[in-house]
Amino acid sequence: MKPSQTLRLLLLLVALSARAAGEGRFESLGIPVRVGGLMGCIVGPDGHGGEALYFNMNQTAGALFLVRVNPDTGEAKQFNAEKGPGAWAFIVGPDEKIYLGTWESGWLLRFDPKQPEKGIENLGKPAESETYMWQFAIGKDGKIYSCTYPNAKLVSYDPATGKSEDLGRMHPTEMYARSLAVGADGLIYVAIGTQLGDIVAYDPKTREHHSVLPDSLREKPQPDTGAVSLGSDGQVYGFFRNKTLKLENGKAKFVEAASSVAPVKLRDGRILTARDRGSFTLQDPKTGKSVERKFKYAGAGDMIFVVGNGPNGCIYGSTAMPMEIFRHDPKAGVSEHLGNIPGGEVYSFLEREGKLYLCYYGGAVMNLYDPAKAFWKFGATADCNPISFGGVGDGHLRPRAMIYGPEGMMYVGSEPPYGQLGGALAVWDPRQNKTIENYRNLVTNQSIVSLAWEPKSGLIFGGSGNYGGGGARAVEKEALFFAFDPKKKQKVFETALAPGARNYPATFAADGKVFTTVGDKLFVFDPATMKVERTIPLPGSQVEIALGRHASGKLVGLAGGNVYVLDPVKMEIVSKAKSSVPVKCGFALTDDAVYFGSGTELWRYKLPSNL
Repeated sequence: MKPSQTLRLLLLLVALSARAAGEGRFESLGIPVRVGGLMGCIVGPDGHGGEALYFNMNQTAGALFLVRVNPDTGEAKQFNAEKGPGAWAFIVGPDEKIYLGTWESGWLLRFDPKQPEKGIENLGKPAESETYMWQFAIGKDGKIYSCTYPNAKLVSYDPATGKSEDLGRMHPTEMYARSLAVGADGLIYVAIGTQLGDIVAYDPKTREHHSVLPDSLREKPQPDTGAVSLGSDGQVYGFFRNKTLKLENGKAKFVEAASSVAPVKLRDGRILTARDRGSFTLQDPKTGKSVERKFKYAGAGDMIFVVGNGPNGCIYGSTAMPMEIFRHDPKAGVSEHLGNIPGGEVYSFLEREGKLYLCYYGGAVMNLYDPAKAFWKFGATADCNPISFGGVGDGHLRPRAMIYGPEGMMYVGSEPPYGQLGGALAVWDPRQNKTIENYRNLVTNQSIVSLAWEPKSGLIFGGSGNYGGGGARAVEKEALFFAFDPKKKQKVFETALAPGARNYPATFAADGKVFTTVGDKLFVFDPATMKVERTIPLPGSQVEIALGRHASGKLVGLAGGNVYVLDPVKMEIVSKAKSSVPVKCGFALTDDAVYFGSGTELWRYKLPSNL
């Protein structure tokens, strides 16, 4: 090869190498949490004449599984379902088989302890329209009954014939039939919600149902669901609007208190006093002696729900059902499972002075974690880490947006509670760790789903969602973009930037402009004129709370499975990269990478060096 050719080849290789170095790349950082969620524990036959404890475990990003545990030794055997992320409904049937009713699919599953080689069988959907089966109860006729969502139905399964039946709606408009119990009278009592709420009695003989609520609890309709349960005295009790009812012969009467629910008990009288994912405690009531045992299982991984920036350059995340908190250290290249919080999932993270605020569902509960303390102990006392301060206020259930505003105050925007319309905006003082202001229904009948503080105007801008809490039917035709003045303590502007929009999933302020999104569009809004000055197409639908500013000054976001880079000067997208895996949630941004969740895995996109 001639020297000139060699030189050209070397220059080409150098150029290609430099180009490669400037290009971004996607990397999987593995599965940070593998514990699974405990949905329930019951005593059932072991298939050999004895008894076993059955632990019902969910995996939101995978399939549920049962763990059969010997109560005397802790020896465990795991049985994985083929489909269904989890099951609320869980019972031993009259045929001594284990039944589960799934969410997201509404399947009826069965496990036969005498034929464990069959695994967990799928018996199909008792009601094609339903996606959740909430609870089971065994009727006097030997059938297994279950209450459902989203059409508040009652369904049944007859173990003797193998026949399932859709028994229809228990309420003409409500979506949730949330709990049920069978009375000594043979009636099925069902708690209904969430917008109006009711308790009904269903007669399996006549196939008719009617409300049992006293007139005094009907006079002023308000969001509620209540509950029903079978007491240890064999009576069915109802709970509605802070009242306790005894349900009998298709009627209800007020009582001071309900009988306690019967404990989970073995044949020999030992009582299950504690249960967890991997341990249980049995107490002998005769001697008072308790024995704790541990067992093992293999979880496939927990679904990542949100990712955010935290202290010391670390990335924090929360899984959903169960809510587990993890941390990834980019410098060390390791992920750490920190611990559990008793809730559904964290919706918002916000760093402050080397600590991390976490606000979670349900109830928009605010917590503060100090990574300098080398322990995890959730609670409300001073010796806890994280320490919990309770809910941020009325109208908050799912705290989707949390930002800093003027004077270091934190602003929290949320979806409202179940059955209600009109979310809220709370102002949280991190110096006092309490809510100092709260604005319910700031956007009439709508949730608050994204927020940004624009310092030049001094205004808090945000986007709504035209929906309410679970079970509430939307009454507004479109979501709105709004501005709130912290000094005047009032909303000063609102409009529909995109007619018919469901929500504004991400909003961010930079260089005197506000950038907000609807679907696959990004709007550049000028606070000086209160008008949109440009609309920029995105490479797909914007991911919730996944828009931020890079150290270079450019904006980085997630949309349609892409990482995109927007130049706020040119007002155009200058870079985008398509992920090979679904981008399910975000969002953490560092100088060199974007972090997001895809199912159970934490992923990173290494940004181009020439950004």
